[in-house]
Amino acid sequence: MTPRPLYASAITDAIAGGDLDQLRKLQSLAEAHLEEYGDIGALLAQLKVEIAKLKR
Repeated sequence: MTPRPLYASAITDAIAGGDLDQLRKLQSLAEAHLEEYGDIGALLAQLKVEIAKLKR
Protein backbone atom coordinates (compact mmCIF):
# COMPACT_ATOMS: atom_id res chain seq x y z
CA MET A 1 0.00 0.00 0.00
CA THR A 2 1.33 3.42 -0.95
CA PRO A 3 0.35 6.16 1.52
CA ARG A 4 -1.54 9.14 0.13
CA PRO A 5 -0.13 12.33 1.60
CA LEU A 6 -2.53 14.99 2.78
CA TYR A 7 -1.52 18.57 2.19
CA ALA A 8 -3.13 21.04 4.56
CA SER A 9 -1.23 23.84 2.81
CA ALA A 10 -3.59 23.58 -0.17
CA ILE A 11 -6.53 24.24 2.13
CA THR A 12 -4.87 27.05 4.11
CA ASP A 13 -3.65 28.68 0.90
CA ALA A 14 -7.15 28.53 -0.58
CA ILE A 15 -8.63 30.03 2.58
CA ALA A 16 -6.10 32.84 2.46
CA GLY A 17 -6.80 33.40 -1.24
CA GLY A 18 -10.55 33.69 -0.71
CA ASP A 19 -11.45 32.00 -4.04
CA LEU A 20 -14.95 30.64 -3.46
CA ASP A 21 -14.79 28.15 -6.35
CA GLN A 22 -11.47 26.77 -5.11
CA LEU A 23 -12.79 26.55 -1.55
CA ARG A 24 -15.84 24.60 -2.77
CA LYS A 25 -13.65 22.20 -4.78
CA LEU A 26 -11.44 21.57 -1.76
CA GLN A 27 -14.48 21.07 0.44
CA SER A 28 -15.78 18.46 -1.95
CA LEU A 29 -12.40 16.70 -2.04
CA ALA A 30 -12.11 16.77 1.76
CA GLU A 31 -15.62 15.38 2.18
CA ALA A 32 -14.87 12.60 -0.31
CA HIS A 33 -11.66 11.81 1.57
CA LEU A 34 -13.53 11.59 4.88
CA GLU A 35 -16.17 9.40 3.27
CA GLU A 36 -13.54 7.01 1.92
CA TYR A 37 -10.98 7.00 4.74
CA GLY A 38 -12.78 8.29 7.82
CA ASP A 39 -11.38 10.50 10.53
CA ILE A 40 -7.62 10.67 10.00
CA GLY A 41 -7.04 11.97 13.53
CA ALA A 42 -8.71 8.89 15.02
CA LEU A 43 -6.76 6.62 12.68
CA LEU A 44 -3.52 8.32 13.69
CA ALA A 45 -4.30 7.63 17.34
CA GLN A 46 -4.85 3.95 16.48
CA LEU A 47 -1.54 3.86 14.60
CA LYS A 48 0.29 5.26 17.62
CA VAL A 49 -1.22 2.59 19.87
CA GLU A 50 -0.20 -0.19 17.50
CA ILE A 51 3.32 1.21 17.12
CA ALA A 52 3.68 1.38 20.90
CA LYS A 53 2.55 -2.26 21.20
CA LEU A 54 5.09 -3.41 18.62
CA LYS A 55 7.94 -1.48 20.24
CA ARG A 56 7.61 -3.50 23.47
